[in-house]
Formats: sequence, structure tokens, C-alpha cells
Amino acid sequence: MVQPASPYSSTGAGTISPLVALQVTLQRMREQSDANALIQLTLEYVRAVFGAPLIWLALYDHANHQLVGQGGVTLRKDDQALLRALYPLQPGEILEQVVIEQRPISVADLSQEPRMGLWQREAKRLGGIQGCFIYPFSAVGRRRCLGILMLGSQVWGITTREEEKALLGILLGQLAASLQELENAWRQQTEKRLEDSLLRLGTAMCQAGALQERVSLVRQELQTFLGAVHIQVYWHERSQGRFVSHGSAARPSQPPTPAPISREAKAGAAPPGDGGFSLRELGDMYYTLADGQVVVGGTGTTRSEIPLKLMQQLRAQAALAAPILLEKDLLGFIWVQSEVPRTWQASERQLVAAAANGLALAAPLENLDRRIRQLADDQEFVHQVGRSLYNPAELPQALQQAVVGLGQRLQAGAVALLTVDPDRPSPRLFSEYRSEGKQALPPQFSSLSEQDWQDLLRSEVVAAENYDQDLRLLSWRQDLAPLGVRSLLLTHTGASGTATPEGLILVLHPRPRAWSREERQLLRGTAQQVGLLLRQLRSQQRQERQEHLLSGLITACLTLQNLATPAALYATTAQQAAQLLRIPLALVVSWQPGESRACLQPPFAAAPEFCPSGPTEINRQDPLLAAALQARGLLQLAQEQIPAASRTWLNSAGLGSWLLVPLGETDPSLPEPLGVLILGAEADRVWEAEEQAAVTLIAQTCGWTLRRLLWVQTLQERQEVLSELNWYKHRRLLDMQNALLDSLRRLGQVPDIPGDEATRWQKVVEIGRGLQELAVSTNPLLQAETWQVQPQFQSLSLATLVRKSLRRVEGLTQKRKLWLRAHGDLSLAVQGDIGRLEMVLWEVLLAAALRSPERGRLDLWGQATEGYAELLVVDQGHLDPHLLTALQWDPQQVIYADPLFQSPLLVSPGLELGLCQRVVQRMGGQLSFYPSGDGRSVARLLLPLASEELRPPPAVASGGQRPQQPKQGQQGQHPPI
Repeated sequence: MVQPASPYSSTGAGTISPLVALQVTLQRMREQSDANALIQLTLEYVRAVFGAPLIWLALYDHANHQLVGQGGVTLRKDDQALLRALYPLQPGEILEQVVIEQRPISVADLSQEPRMGLWQREAKRLGGIQGCFIYPFSAVGRRRCLGILMLGSQVWGITTREEEKALLGILLGQLAASLQELENAWRQQTEKRLEDSLLRLGTAMCQAGALQERVSLVRQELQTFLGAVHIQVYWHERSQGRFVSHGSAARPSQPPTPAPISREAKAGAAPPGDGGFSLRELGDMYYTLADGQVVVGGTGTTRSEIPLKLMQQLRAQAALAAPILLEKDLLGFIWVQSEVPRTWQASERQLVAAAANGLALAAPLENLDRRIRQLADDQEFVHQVGRSLYNPAELPQALQQAVVGLGQRLQAGAVALLTVDPDRPSPRLFSEYRSEGKQALPPQFSSLSEQDWQDLLRSEVVAAENYDQDLRLLSWRQDLAPLGVRSLLLTHTGASGTATPEGLILVLHPRPRAWSREERQLLRGTAQQVGLLLRQLRSQQRQERQEHLLSGLITACLTLQNLATPAALYATTAQQAAQLLRIPLALVVSWQPGESRACLQPPFAAAPEFCPSGPTEINRQDPLLAAALQARGLLQLAQEQIPAASRTWLNSAGLGSWLLVPLGETDPSLPEPLGVLILGAEADRVWEAEEQAAVTLIAQTCGWTLRRLLWVQTLQERQEVLSELNWYKHRRLLDMQNALLDSLRRLGQVPDIPGDEATRWQKVVEIGRGLQELAVSTNPLLQAETWQVQPQFQSLSLATLVRKSLRRVEGLTQKRKLWLRAHGDLSLAVQGDIGRLEMVLWEVLLAAALRSPERGRLDLWGQATEGYAELLVVDQGHLDPHLLTALQWDPQQVIYADPLFQSPLLVSPGLELGLCQRVVQRMGGQLSFYPSGDGRSVARLLLPLASEELRPPPAVASGGQRPQQPKQGQQGQHPPI
């Protein structure tokens, strides 16, 4: 390649050939024990023999895949920094090719070769270097490259001769052998006993101050003891679910590029690009480390405990991992990796385990202040949750704040507080915390299996660090699948040994992660305080519910006892029960004693969609009603338990839980119930014992009130019939008495009648015929109406009715000198009980005559109006306002009114007029009273017009309708008299 620049000579001798010089150099190299002296001898020989303008010797750093310059020769004396610089190898470069292939390469023109990197740019500055020869030297057996020698020339494309290659091969071979011997000697000198390494490691760690320094000491000591291996310390980043190498951030792990181990690699450098391991990559190895066991793997072991995929990814032939474990909390592990097959000795495993234990003891000291502050903050947080017990009004807010605070401290994706009810198998969501963008939790979770309950009560905290691979809480997988849960914590809110906790706290995380001992303790302490809050809240809610039930019961019972009609009783019972229990539907099915048909009363519903649609008349033998009466108490049914025949009338949509209560006692010795109260709620509704007792009391109160109303109604109706009979018979008897007295008076006047005997006899016969008609007219009254009212509907003209009634009051009107006149159309034919109509009109005229002033007017107006005959009796008297108000009530309400109430209808004339109103109403008519606009009083009698075919008038409804008043323009506006 080049000619020697100067002879390699010695004192007193001539020129020495390159071969002789090589012998001298090799001899001197064998006598050296210093690597720098060996390198210096090599450079001196090359400079003396080859005289090249560029000579560079570099050692290969396998760990960092770079060349480390050891010096050389250039035409410039200030280039030593360049010759001793670090030169990282890049893929595709010629220098990397030489190192990897370990064979010499010639470059024709260094300044034109882009794959020479820095040397291309420096070629011209170094004197116009063109031809270049790169010669590698390797350890014995060529297993790894130790370095390169580069010679540069100013001549383009120059090559080396075989003799020159031989000289360089011998020289560099000796250099490699000498370096290998120094390395072996150094290794033998550094090999120590396990006890020495442990003592030295313990002493050094005690003297170290920071965790970083302790980790470096551990790696150095292990490197010294274990030899050519990669050593790295990984810490457990629980929030990321990864083990991250010491001093690096968590990132996707990349397999390191395998390369020969250099002296710098022995210093403990980690594989480049090491981003750590995820829990999924470690697999079962993670659980082995968590148990405190050392994990070994590789070809030198009978059974590899490290996943084969992980070994292949790292391209490791043997590996060793020792857990950094503190109080059963896996803080990390020490990873030792060898790229050649080897068997891990017991002393090696013991030293690595001891080093890991030392780091476990030292790790808490690194962040001791932070941990103390964190524990103090956690303790204060738990105490703050517990202090909410002293303010019952803020219990719901305190529970929500506890859930939110727990989620923020644990950096969780979501935290759920679930309530556990013994009557409900499924936990229900009470409160939740969700990080931004997370999906809402389901309102109800599936029931836990018996095994999950036992695990939870035994361990108090269930931690699924990789939920996808965990066999616990399988019943919740479907509930949690939409949330993307990868790890979770679950605990109950009861004290230790609690068999029936009040609730559960569930902590969810979107990535696999481990949960530290402090995090579990924080969760457990908070859960116990939350359990106290839940018990306090349930006690408070139970008290409020009982107070609500008590006050509602008092109101309901008082209201039900004061109702006067069955219809109002049914409606109020349904309303009070629905409002008291806060349910969407309540209805009553009722029947009369001895009847075979039941009636579905109008329901009370919170919304129209809850109202059942179907028949309102039900057979008493309906299977649902029969089951309610045979249950001898309350009957709880789900929607699917309702008989198919009963769903035709009980078909409310959206309801799935039913409660049936008989209206009365179910004891056979007592009167049978007269109905069933049916309550409907949502499918998951649980009927509390207090609610069942309350609704039972309401139903019994309704039943006995209904029975009382029926008793009173029956008695009052009987009293009404007897009162009407008494009034009617009394008036007929009075009418008969007047007619008999009038006949006797007329008989006494017969002798005084002028004329012959035949004329007087004819008058006697006429009077006798009138007495006979009077006796015949009483036959129906005596035969048919002994104890019951039996009206006989007939037709008669309004004129006849008015004429007979005026005749009966003729004496009173003459005595009070009243001006009595009849007006309008009196030829109308009306239908009704003639005898009763005569007595009614007599009673009305009698009352009008008695209240009219002397010499006043009494007018009767007749007209037809909308299928009725209207007769107005107008007088100049004044109606008592109290009596007028009482007469305007519904006649049916008068019957059911409180008999102890001092009403104007209990004394004359109100008693008679009220009876007349009810008599006219039963005949299909109406009798009403009101004052006119000019100060007079009006009695308005409406009677149905007679038809060609006489028939009883339709029944008039008795349900609270007030009598119709005259049309606008009629009241008080009759024709002038």
C-alpha cells in the first residue's frame, strides 16, 4: 500500500526490515500488562513501517454499537480530538460492515464515499486522503470484533500487498490476544465470593444517599459478579400497567439489537431502546414475582419460568429476574440477561435476590416524605368522610364527594358506589365518578356468585389487575364490557367479618395495572367510612319513610272515615294508597254483598299510560280476585304471575310488581271483604314491611268505612221510605178528613135544599158516591204501600192537578185573603203518581201561602219546555236563606247527610219540601226553589210530559249532581201578573 517513510532501526545497527521490527514489537507487546501501552506499541509500528498520512485505531463498544478512538497519525498535529472521538455506527455504513462481517475493506476514494460518514467530510482537510484500507481485529475464535485499524493514502485506489496484509494480521492478532488476556486476567482478579459481594453491596448501599446511586451500585456489583450480562432495574408503574426501566419513561418496548459485548457493556448499560414490559407480556411470570420468587429462564434451565415469546423478543439465551418486594407489594424487579446460553448458579441467584431486597428496603426512603404526606392526606380524606356522620342533612353529598375524591386519588377511570339490599339480589348504582369522556355505568349490576361473595368477605379487597385474564367477577363481564375495563378493585363497605354489607365500592381502570398496598388501604378505609354513612343514611331514610307513612296513614284514615259515598271512598282510597307508597297505579275492584259481578272503579294513575284498558265489569270468580281473597292477607305477584284471564282487565303497560289487599278482614268468621285494593309498581319494586302494614290499614279502614256507609245508606233509605210513607199517608189522611168533613157538612145541608124529596135524595146519592170514591182511592195505599213505596204512574192534565191542589188550599188562601191566579198553558198532560203529585203541589202551595203576606198574590204559570211541563209557583213571600241553601242540595246527598247535623230540612216546612223534592226526582221530575230578581220566591216544578204509551220515567242519577236551574232569562223573569 505504502512504502516505509523511515527505517525501523535500533542503536548501532543498520536498517531493520519490517519483519524484524514486527518481532521486536510483538516481544514488547507480550511483556506489557497495560491496554494503553499495547495500543501505543501498535501505532508506533504501523507509523514506522507503513508511514501512512492517516492512521486510526479504534475499539468497538458492543453495548452502544460505536467505535471508540484510541489515537493515530494525521498530517495535522491538532487532530488528536478527532482520533480519540466516539463514532456511533449507523446502518449501511462501511465501518459497520467491517465490524459486523469482520473482514478488511478497501475504499478507492475516501472523499467520494458517502458511506464513510465523518471521514468523508474530513478527508480533504486531512491532506486530501483518497485510498483507504480498513482492517478489523477480533478476539480468539472470531466470536466478536474488538476494533479496527484504518490506513489512509493520498493516492487514489491504492491497494495493499499480501505481505503488508500479513504484517497487519500478525500485529493486530497479537493486539487482540493481548487484550483478551488482560480481560481474562481482570475477570479472574475481580471474581469474588458471594459473602464478599454481599458485604460490599450492603456497605455501599448504606453509604449511598439517593436511590439512583443505589441502583448504580447494584448494577455495578452484579456486573462484577455475573460477568458479561445486561443488567437493568425495572420499576412498577401501576397507573400505566407496565414495568419501566430505571430512569426512563414508559413507552412501547422495543427488542434491543444484539451486538458483541464490549468493555463498556460490562458497566451495566441497558439494551438500547428498552421501554419495559407490560403485564400482558410478563404473563404468569408477574404472579411468580409477586409471590417473592426468583424467576429464571433460558436454555440452561430444565423449565423456563420466563415466557418464551419474551425471550425471543429480547433475543436472550438466558435470563434471571428477582422481585423487589416490600410487604407483599411488588415494587419492581432486577432483570439480568445473557446473550449466550448459561446456567445460573445458586450464588448468582442469591446475590441478585439480595440486591433486589436491598433496593426494596431503599426504595421507600427515596420518596419517604412524599409517602408520609400522601398517607397523611389519605388519612385526612378518610376522616373527612367519617365526619359527615355528624351532619345528617349532607349525607348524600358526602357520599358523592367520597366517591369523587376516591376516583381522583386513585386516578381511576370510574368509581361506583353500589347499594346491596337483602331483598334485591342485584346491586344497584347509588353514586358514581367518571373521568372525562367515560361511558356511564349501568344502573344495576348482575348478582355476584356465591364464590365471589366468599372471596370478597374473606379478603375484603378483590384486585383484578388484568381483568381480561382473571377468573373472578365473571358475572360482571357483560356489565363492564362496554366500559373497556382492564383492571379493577372491589371492596365491601362493612366492617371486618360482616356477613351482609350495606354496599360495594368498585374502582375501574381502562388499562391493566397493579394496585399498591397504600391504594388498597385507602380504598378499604374509605369503604368502612362510607359503610357508616350508608347505615346512617338508610336509618335516616327509614325514619323519614316511617314518618311519611305515619302522617299519611293519619291523613288517609281520617279522610276515609269522613267520606259519605262509596264512589268518593273508592277514589280516595286509591289516591291515598298511591301517594303514600309513591307508586304509579292504584285501583279498587268492588262488589255489593251477595252480588256475582264486581266493578272496576276508576283508577288513580300517575300517567295515562298506566291506566288499564278493558272491561270495567268483572266476574266475582275471576282467578286473580279469588287468589287475593284466599291469601288471607297481602298477595304479592309479578307480572308473569297474573292469570291470563285477569290480564284482559289488568293490563297496565310498564308495571311488573303487584300488591293485592282485600278491603276488610279475610277471617271467615267476619263479614267477607267487599272489594280488593290493587297496587301496581315497577318490576323491581320491593314492598317494605312498613308499607305493607300501612296499606293493610288503609284497606281495612276502607272496608269498614264502606260497610258503615252501606249500613247507613240502607238505614237512611229505609228511613226515607218510611218518612215518605208517613208524610204521604198523613197528607192523604188529612185530605180524607177534609173531604169527609166536607161531605158531612154537605149532608147536614141537604134538608135545607129547596125542592122536592127527589132532589134532596139525589144530592145525598151524589155525596155518597163521593165518599165511595174516597174510600176506593185509599185501597192501593192500604194494600200495596204498607211498608214500601209503590208509585203508580198515570197521566193527567196539568189543569186538573192545579185545580185539585188549589181546592185544598182554598180555605187558607181565603183566610189570608190571597189573590190566587193561574196563567199559561195548563192543558199539558204529565205523567207520574197522581196521588203523590197532588200532595206535592199541595205542599208547595201550602208553604207559599203561609209565607206570603196577607192580601198578597200567588201566581201559577204553566208552560212546556224541552220535553217537560214546567209549573212555576210565584209568591211574594221571603224564603229563609238557610232553608233555600239546604233545598238546593242534591236530594240524594240529603239522604246520606249526617243526621245529627241541625239542618233546616229536619223541621217543617223544610222537612216536607225536601221530601217532595226526592219524590218528584224519583218520578223523573225536578222541584227547585230560588228567589226571583224582584224579591219574590219561586218554586219550579218540572214534570215529564205524558206520551201515548205510559211508561215509568228513566231513573235519575244520584251521584252528586245539583238540580238544574232555569235558563238565563227565565229565573225571576216570568210574565207580569
